[in-house]
Amino acid sequence: MVSLKWIFGAVLLPVCLSAQTPRGDGPRGEGRRFTAEEMAKRTTEWMTEELKLTAEQTAPVDSVNLLFAQAQQVLFQSAEGDREKLRESVTALNREKEKALSAVLTEEQLALYRKKIGEQAANRRRQRP
Repeated sequence: MVSLKWIFGAVLLPVCLSAQTPRGDGPRGEGRRFTAEEMAKRTTEWMTEELKLTAEQTAPVDSVNLLFAQAQQVLFQSAEGDREKLRESVTALNREKEKALSAVLTEEQLALYRKKIGEQAANRRRQRP
């Protein structure tokens, strides 16, 4: 069984990548990297607003987000520039995170979460040169 760390990071990647602040010093305006704690906080805030999390759901969702943000950072550091390896690892991590979130979210919230994540991914693909 895959650990919760892998599950949480998998879902956070799209949110984390879209949350980067542009520096403007690179050819494509690469952004600064947020800490795992910052990414988890931003993701939880996004989920609270978009999915209308209850007070009881916020703490467990935040824990899941932090665990997966930390796992994601490890993946980025260990990828050694191998984008294909990173993509595969992040995809697996996102699947595991969704499984962990399914224990906390309602079916309606989970469906909305999947829809929003899909929309974010589609928007990123359209923005690529």
